Amino acid sequence: MVVALARDAADGVRDLEPSPFPDVHRGLPDPLGARASFFLSCWPARTAPARPIPRLRVTSPLSRSTDHDADQHQLAWWVLPADLLTPVQAFRALRASGHQGALLESVEGVMRLARYSFVAVNPCASLRARAGEVSVTEGGKSVTTQGGALEALRAALKSHAVPKAPPGLPPLVGGWLGFFGHEWVTELEPRIKRQENDPFGAPDACFDLFRDVVAFDHATQRLYLITACPQGAADRSAAEKKLEGLAQDLFTEAGDFKGFTLLDDQPERTTEAGVYMEAVETLRQSIGAGEVFQAVLSQGFSRRFAGDSFTLYRVLRLVNPAPHMFYWSTDDITLIGSSPERLVSLRDGICQAVPIAGTRPRGTDKEQDDLLGVELSTDPKERAEHDMLVDLARNDLGRVARVGSVRVCEHAVLEKFPRVQHLVSRVESRLAAGRDALDLAAACFPAGTVSGAPKVRALELVTALEGRCRGPYAGAFGYFDGSGSAELAITIRTLVVQANRVHWQAGAGIVWESKPELEHAETMHKAQAMAETVTMAAEPAFQPRGGNQVEAQS
Repeated sequence: MVVALARDAADGVRDLEPSPFPDVHRGLPDPLGARASFFLSCWPARTAPARPIPRLRVTSPLSRSTDHDADQHQLAWWVLPADLLTPVQAFRALRASGHQGALLESVEGVMRLARYSFVAVNPCASLRARAGEVSVTEGGKSVTTQGGALEALRAALKSHAVPKAPPGLPPLVGGWLGFFGHEWVTELEPRIKRQENDPFGAPDACFDLFRDVVAFDHATQRLYLITACPQGAADRSAAEKKLEGLAQDLFTEAGDFKGFTLLDDQPERTTEAGVYMEAVETLRQSIGAGEVFQAVLSQGFSRRFAGDSFTLYRVLRLVNPAPHMFYWSTDDITLIGSSPERLVSLRDGICQAVPIAGTRPRGTDKEQDDLLGVELSTDPKERAEHDMLVDLARNDLGRVARVGSVRVCEHAVLEKFPRVQHLVSRVESRLAAGRDALDLAAACFPAGTVSGAPKVRALELVTALEGRCRGPYAGAFGYFDGSGSAELAITIRTLVVQANRVHWQAGAGIVWESKPELEHAETMHKAQAMAETVTMAAEPAFQPRGGNQVEAQS
C-alpha cells in the first residue's frame, strides 16, 4: 500500500512567479507541513505483495504545440496531467529507460513547495574546463583547446542557441546546466594559487547542454514535456515522436533500485578539531594585523559506500528541504545539493544576490527556537559580519551594474531552515549595457559568504590553511538559458560523490571576535544535515522492496 500525503495544489495558490530553480521566494501554502506534504511516504503491504504499475499508453495529451509554435519558438511540447507522477518518480523512470539527466526541485524555507520542478534529460553537448584546458564534446566527438572556462562557455552559449520560453510555458525549457568548482577562482584571480593536494580532480567548469525538459507545474497539476525544434515545423514530426517516447518512458514502472550500504563506521575528517581551532586562531592573528576583516574556514568529511547515490538525494530532500535542491550526475562526478543560498540570478535584466551570514542551531522546542533566533538577530558580532558580507555583495553586483542601480531590498531577515537559522539579505541591481550572465557570475564568484573580505586576500589565507582544493564545494551550481537568464546556487549543503565515496564540507566565518571552539561547533551544525543524510540512506526505509542487494565489500 502506498500512501501519498500531498498538498492540494488548488488550495491557496499565492503570488506564484516564474523562477528557474524554481520560484524559491514564492510558493504554495502547505497546511500539512513541509515533511508531510512534500514527500511521498510508503508503507509495505501487510497482505498481497506489491505488483508493478502497468505501462500506460499515452497517446492523447491535454494539449500540444502546433506547427506555428514550432516555427515561432523552435519548440514542441505536450501538456499532460501530473496527478499520477512525482518528480522523483519521473526521474527514476527516465533513468531506468536510459535517459541521462538532472533533477531540480525547490522548497521555500520549510513551509512552501515551489511552483515548478524540472527534469532535464538527454544532454546533447558538454563542456569541461580545468586549468586553462577546455574540452567540448558533441555527437561523440571531443575537441580540446587551450583557454579559460569563461570565454569557452560564452562561445558555447553563442554557438549552441537555446530557445526562449514562450508565455504559458515553465521558465526553463533548456540550457547549459552544471557547476563551477571553487578552483575556477584561480582563473578569475591569478593571485589565488591552486593547491597541489586535489582529492577531487574535478573540472573548474562542468556544464551539459539540455534541449529536452520535463517540467512539473505544481500549481496547475500539469506536466510539460518540452523539446527543441531548431528547424521549426520541419522538425516537428521528429519532435512529436520524441515527446511520445518520453511520455511512455515516464509512465513505465522503473522497477526496484539498488540499495545503499555504508562501508565504514564513521565519517573520515579532513581536519581534526584541534587543528581546525588552531587555524581559526591563525586567522584571528591575520585579522588583528589588518590583512582581512573576515575569512571563511571550512573542513570536510567523507564516507565510503556501495549502491545507488540517488538514495542520498531521496533522503536529503526529506532531511534538509531547501530553495535549491538538485541531483546532477556525469560519468565522473555526482552533485546532490540542498543549498539555502543563491549566488546570483539574472532575469529580465535584474541581477539578484542573496547573502546568508549568521547562524544558530534550531531549538528543541518553539520557546528555545525563538530565543536562539532573537539571540542571532541581536548579536553584534553576527550583525557586523552579516553587514560586511552584504556590502561585499553590493560591491560584486556593482562591478557589472548600471551606475546607481544597486540596492538592498531585504536586510538581515531571520530565516529558519530544518537544522539551522540564518540572517538573510537580498541585494538587487540592473545589469549594465554590454554585460551578460557570465560577466555577472564572474563578478560575484566565489560568494563572499564562502570566502571573506577583502575577498582575494581572505582566499589566499584560507587556501593555505585548508591545504587542499575545495572542488565543487563553495562553487556554484545552476544554469544559463536561451533568454540570457541564469540562476546559480552556492554549492553548500551539497554532497559530492566520486566512485564509492561521498564528500561534504562546511565552513564558518572567522572575525576578530571569533572563539575557536564556537566556530568549530558552527561547522558541525552546518554539516549535521549532510551527515544525517548519509547515515539515513542506509536505513531499511530507503532500501528496495526486496531488501538491500548491495554487497558491502571493503
